[in-house]
Amino acid sequence: MDKHRVILVGTHTLFRPQRDRIAPVRSDKEITVTVTLRGKDDSNLSPLQSLARVAIEQRRHLTVDQTIRAFSHDAKDDVAIRRFAREYHLHCSTSVSDASSMQLRGSVGQFNRAFGVSLFHYRESKNYSKYHAFEEEVTLPAYLEQVVTGVFGLDTHPAGRRPGLSHRMSALGIPPPPVTTKTRKPAEFALLYNFPSAAIGRGQSIGLLEFGGGFRPRELNSYFASIGAGTPKVLVKEVPPAANQPRGKRGTLNPDTEVYLDIEVAASLAPKATVVVYFGENTEQGWLRTLQAAILDKSRDLSAISISWGQAEQEWSPQALVEIDRLFQLAAHRGITICCSSGDNGISELNGHPFTVAFPASSPHVLACGGTRLEVNRSGVRAETVWNQWRQFKLASGGGVSNVFPLPPYQKTVKVPSSRSNKRDGGRGVPDVAANASSDTGYLIEADNTRMSMGGTSAAAPLWAALIARLNEVLETKIGFLTPLLYEMNGTAVKAVWDIVNGFNGPTRTRGYRARRGWDACTGLGSPDGEKILNWLMSQKKKKR
Repeated sequence: MDKHRVILVGTHTLFRPQRDRIAPVRSDKEITVTVTLRGKDDSNLSPLQSLARVAIEQRRHLTVDQTIRAFSHDAKDDVAIRRFAREYHLHCSTSVSDASSMQLRGSVGQFNRAFGVSLFHYRESKNYSKYHAFEEEVTLPAYLEQVVTGVFGLDTHPAGRRPGLSHRMSALGIPPPPVTTKTRKPAEFALLYNFPSAAIGRGQSIGLLEFGGGFRPRELNSYFASIGAGTPKVLVKEVPPAANQPRGKRGTLNPDTEVYLDIEVAASLAPKATVVVYFGENTEQGWLRTLQAAILDKSRDLSAISISWGQAEQEWSPQALVEIDRLFQLAAHRGITICCSSGDNGISELNGHPFTVAFPASSPHVLACGGTRLEVNRSGVRAETVWNQWRQFKLASGGGVSNVFPLPPYQKTVKVPSSRSNKRDGGRGVPDVAANASSDTGYLIEADNTRMSMGGTSAAAPLWAALIARLNEVLETKIGFLTPLLYEMNGTAVKAVWDIVNGFNGPTRTRGYRARRGWDACTGLGSPDGEKILNWLMSQKKKKR
């Protein structure tokens, strides 16, 4: 290697999939690459230090402009990237909404020379479409060694998948789960989980991140009219080249199903909130750009963001794990709660590898949402257990211990087990909380003119996002980084969650994690009691005065 160049570590995924190399990418093909840069002052970035133990009314959340000024890259680093672009004849651009990244555009031939790689088309058995990637280590001029933290766009492998029932069942050729007497309208879960009755999301905005599929507004409005609900306010934000592209057919499970699920759960449980659906490209670059568009959206000051997409930590590149987590930290400073599905593959998020967990749920800066099965008998007695439909569909509440992120301070007292995959202590435990995810006791959803009983942890995430919007309305402020507060209130006598003590999330009772009193790697702290969470937050507010 040229002594004037250095290797950029972390550009390949931790787990290398089997793939077939097809052919070189045409050298004249034009592509866009995102380069992420170090922040000019990241010493105050971590909300674990600056926000976690600060009372809600004392939290000073930042505007978009304040966030960019506080955590964007330095002007001299901007100059260095523009010098690099000139040397390799690349077009360089930046946006006022970029916190710490720049866009480079040029031909594949130019990028091959600029980063010392050779782009090829590849195909994997688990992915229908081909993508381009490289096998070498990315290199940079030595003057960028401490400037560039990531390069995204040279590898366009799919960066996530919906963990939900629709993915697994469609793969097995199973039709949509039918509506039964145990299926409930999404709004009914507000009563079952005791959501604050004085709030319905007025003045709040909920962001939903989607990386595939789409919805038809006419069908969505028809669904809400048919269940006796008002027409929700749903906005679409497309992050090019992605778009709202509904292509599903009646009577099938497809990518549209999960988009409808997100919208119908969030809008039913916070009916007066504005639901903003951000459509992004399902690549690591697409995730970064879509997250940034949502977190730094000046037109909508989001209360919460729900993400029901993800995949095993090992299927991401280390640089993506770092940069996406960095954006979650920015979200905390913006006062946005990030709710993530913990996955539907029980203890094996990476197929064939037990005791692996999903990212982004494993980030310590999000609220990781697992799954339960909620039964209520005729006399109103409730029974809630760990969601496990392994015998039916090989699906269960995702949970375990991160192999990437260390144990956060807020989990130090809840007895997170050591990682069973690498025998290492001190990993971040997943999930934090849970909500109903069983299709047997599922949500009445309509997608592509088809009624069905849906579930999955991808229903739990928008449910929690809707609860947070309602809490914000009553509190008249943004909660933001909620996760540490839930652990704090769980350590009191309040018990603001329903502790799930029965069930397991492995293929059998002895091959996985079991529910127990307190936190566990199946349902976290438990499912919400909205009024009790609100009362505790209100009491803390009064106590601090």
